Amino acid sequence: MKASKWIVCAGVAGVLSAVASVSAAQAVELRYATGFAPNSTGAKAADVYAEKAKEYSGGDIDMKVFAQSLLSFSEMSPGVRDGIADIGMVLFPYFPAEFPNSTMVSEMTMLFSLHDTNNRGGLAWHGALVEYIMLNCDKCRGEIKAQNQVFTSTSSTEYMLMCIKPIEKAQDMQGVRIRAPGAHWTRWAQSLGAVSVSIPQNEIFEGLSQGLLDCSLNGAAELVDLGLMDVVKYVIRDVPGGGFGGTAQSNVNLDVWTGLSPEQRLNLLKASNYHGALNSWNYNVNNQAALAKAEERGIDVIEPAQEFIDATRAFTQEDLQTIAKSYAEKYQLEGTDEAIAKMQELFEKWVGLVQDIDSADAFADLVWNEAVSKVDVASYGQ
Repeated sequence: MKASKWIVCAGVAGVLSAVASVSAAQAVELRYATGFAPNSTGAKAADVYAEKAKEYSGGDIDMKVFAQSLLSFSEMSPGVRDGIADIGMVLFPYFPAEFPNSTMVSEMTMLFSLHDTNNRGGLAWHGALVEYIMLNCDKCRGEIKAQNQVFTSTSSTEYMLMCIKPIEKAQDMQGVRIRAPGAHWTRWAQSLGAVSVSIPQNEIFEGLSQGLLDCSLNGAAELVDLGLMDVVKYVIRDVPGGGFGGTAQSNVNLDVWTGLSPEQRLNLLKASNYHGALNSWNYNVNNQAALAKAEERGIDVIEPAQEFIDATRAFTQEDLQTIAKSYAEKYQLEGTDEAIAKMQELFEKWVGLVQDIDSADAFADLVWNEAVSKVDVASYGQ
């Protein structure tokens, strides 16, 4: 009898062990690629993304992060499309022909200059863009699907001028060589007599230190993340306004997405939402900390003259029409005026929503409740 019992117990244990092994083997392994350098604000948020995916899925999703290794930003969209990475941080403005509708609204971030955002323009833009793409822009989702991808989150931050020479008035922009990482900022710079210079992010430090650039548009956090603290002498706030507005923080390969169960998609969507919210929140916090540190280091943080701010606001109002017209003509888009108006409406809404947010968790909950939770994971992106 005892021997029989041991045999039965051993058999049951063997079955349970086999079931556990099968369950573990069925855990989904995903590769997330970002162009951010290791230990940067963005890369640290990506590490939390992997942790959250595992936590929300109860270990059913195992994610490995590749920071500035598997794919560069310029390789990201085709890399995710072709499955080199399962998920990646795709920057729409790097691929305007593939994502014209999404890129068009990304050029609108100088709206920051028209509102009192209380240094929360990046958070407001984040919420507005998620709500716009997920719930209001069929064409955006369609062009993303055409690249074999699914949009799940974004992130944003306020940008400002970082220079090696003082810029206080609009006339000080004459002849200034500036890295403007967006067509709208290029138009703004040229309208003031400046020269737009195109160089990769990882060459900004060298460009400023060698005098190839006079200024660069960046988030203040990059004074630390890119080491710009050692070369920048002046930071000019409030002009031109805006932030990088075309981030698809964690676009998922469509084949990978459809291969997940609805529950896995929901858990990944929750993790992606937290990832983007954390990145935007950390940039907001790190921007303020970096500015304080810059002043301690003797970097002059300049408040621009009112006429400079007024000139920038006038340009922004006029440029909204330019954006609508240029995308309609270049990419044969329809309804561009309506799209611009909708994004303006959503941004104004989110400026109000984010004012009382006091943590990344609270921001993630806000974006989830207002937008992300309203998509149907059974059909979204397909």
